Amino acid sequence: MTEHNSFRSAVVDEIIMTPIEDTDSAFALISAIAKNAGVITINKKRINLVMSVDTYAVAMYLVDTLKSIYPTEFEISCDEIKSGPKRGERAFSVAVQTGFTQQVLLDAGLISEEFGGFELDVPEKFRKEYSLAVTYLKGLFLASGGIYVPSTGDEEKKDGYHFEFRLEDEETALSVNGLLASLGVSAKINERGNMWLVYVKDKEEIVKILSLLGLGECVMALRRIIDERETANALNRAVICETANLDKTYVAASKHLLAIGIIEDSVGLETLPPALQETARIRMEFQQASYEEMAEILGVSKSCLNHRLRKLVEMAEEIQNA
Repeated sequence: MTEHNSFRSAVVDEIIMTPIEDTDSAFALISAIAKNAGVITINKKRINLVMSVDTYAVAMYLVDTLKSIYPTEFEISCDEIKSGPKRGERAFSVAVQTGFTQQVLLDAGLISEEFGGFELDVPEKFRKEYSLAVTYLKGLFLASGGIYVPSTGDEEKKDGYHFEFRLEDEETALSVNGLLASLGVSAKINERGNMWLVYVKDKEEIVKILSLLGLGECVMALRRIIDERETANALNRAVICETANLDKTYVAASKHLLAIGIIEDSVGLETLPPALQETARIRMEFQQASYEEMAEILGVSKSCLNHRLRKLVEMAEEIQNA
C-alpha cells in the first residue's frame, strides 16, 4: 500500500466497491469517463462511443453502471496502447452501440442537441449538486487520475506526495479546478507536453480530497504513511497502536464534518434540535477530539454522543438523496 502504483490501485478499488445510488449519479460517473477517456467515431450515420480504462474491473464497473440505465449489451475489449506515455500497457475499452451513443452523450451532458458541439466544462447539472460533483470526480479519477505517495522506507522527496487529473485541454482543466475549489480543495494547473494537469502536492490537501470522495480506508492508509514517515526514528509498538487510533478518529471526524457542512449549506444548523446543534458546534470546534473527549465536553455518555453523530450523518445523507 505504500508504493505508488499500489496506492492508486487501492483508491480505484475503493471507488468501484461503492455502488452507484441513482440515475443522476450514474450520469455523472459516465460523463466524467466519457469526456476524459472516450473517443467518438462518426462514419456516415454510424456514431460510436468507446471509453478506455486501465483495468478489467473498472471496465466492468462502467458496464454495470451503463446497464443500470440502458437496455442493451456493452462489449469489453482489451488492446495494447500503441503510443504515448502508456505505450505497451493494456487498455480495456467499453463500446456503446450506435443506437445508444447519442442518448448517452445527451444524458452525460456532453452535447445539448444533435452534435451541435461538445461540452468542455464540467456539465452544470453535475456542478451544482454536492453528491453529483463528488461522483463526477470519482469518474474523473477512474478515467485520468493519479496519486503518488512516498515509500515509508525512503527519505521523503520534495514531491513525495502528488494527486493529479490528466486532462486534454485547458478549458476542461480550468473547469475541473473550479469544481475542486467549490468543494474546498486548493489545486494548481500546469501544462505538461500535450496534457494539462490539475494537481495537488500538499499531503493534507490530498487527505482532504480522499475524505471528500468518501474513501475512508485510503484516508487511513495515507494518514498512516504520513505519520510513519514523520516519526520514523521514534516509532515503537505503543506509538503505532496510538497512531492507528488517531487514524480512526480522523476518518470519523472527517465524515462528521462533511455531514455538518452539508447540513449547514443546505438547511442551516439553526434548524437542528438544540442537542444536535450543540454536538455539531463541538465537533467543528474540536475536530481532532476523540469520542471520549467529546462526550466529556458535552457531559453525555459515549452511546448518546454516538447516537447524535449518527443522526447528523443520516440527515446529511437524506439531504443529498432528496
